[in-house]
Amino acid sequence: MIVKLYKVHLFFVFIFSTLIATSQVSNGLRIGAGVGGNIYCGSQVDEKLSFNTYNKSEVSLGINVQLYKAIDYKNEIGIRYLNTELWSFKTSDQQALNAKINEFAVLYQRSLNGNSDLYSNRFNFTHNLVVGLSLISFKSRTYSVNPATKVFTVISSVGNGIEPTSLGLIKPDAQMALGGILGYNIGVRLSESFSLYLENTFTLSASNYITGNLASKSKYLNNGYTYNALTLYINLNPNGNRLGCPKF
Repeated sequence: MIVKLYKVHLFFVFIFSTLIATSQVSNGLRIGAGVGGNIYCGSQVDEKLSFNTYNKSEVSLGINVQLYKAIDYKNEIGIRYLNTELWSFKTSDQQALNAKINEFAVLYQRSLNGNSDLYSNRFNFTHNLVVGLSLISFKSRTYSVNPATKVFTVISSVGNGIEPTSLGLIKPDAQMALGGILGYNIGVRLSESFSLYLENTFTLSASNYITGNLASKSKYLNNGYTYNALTLYINLNPNGNRLGCPKF
């Protein structure tokens, strides 16, 4: 598993390096980094969103790095790396899950106002429909919590090595799963070289182990997470020619 994850990291580093090098002779290329909040969505939630349960929040910090290439005025393709974790509490805060996540995604964006590269003379903004596929590497645990003592006891564990669990349920190796992404974002041109995007995506995981709950036998893919972020982008070739005909 470690070797596989290492190869995945090398693959994405290669893509970033290649596209950055290509930016010297290409137009419509932007790279950015941002921060936002993740919220778990799935079977292991209750009806309320908590910001401070046992000093933990169900809105978790997520950091992203992204790179996009505008193909034409309506279409854009890119990649995203997201590092975050998820917390969720239910059963009167007596049960909790935690997942640590690294997500590598390939995304397609369709500009809804024909301004994918944010250089239209008519608009200084764009709003986009987003779809994509991701590879998710994760470690997770399910806990029981004593509300009086605030002691967390591991019920089952995924990807955290050999550790004691109250139910004896464990998968020691870090897991990988495919994910489907759907989203919507709004971008604003700040200057010729900079743009700011409000990005909103939902990722549906193809593995229910993302909850760390190995006792669940559900066959339905009902676990995922939202990511809402502000990302600042730099146009890597601000003085280049504007986009011409579509090119692939």
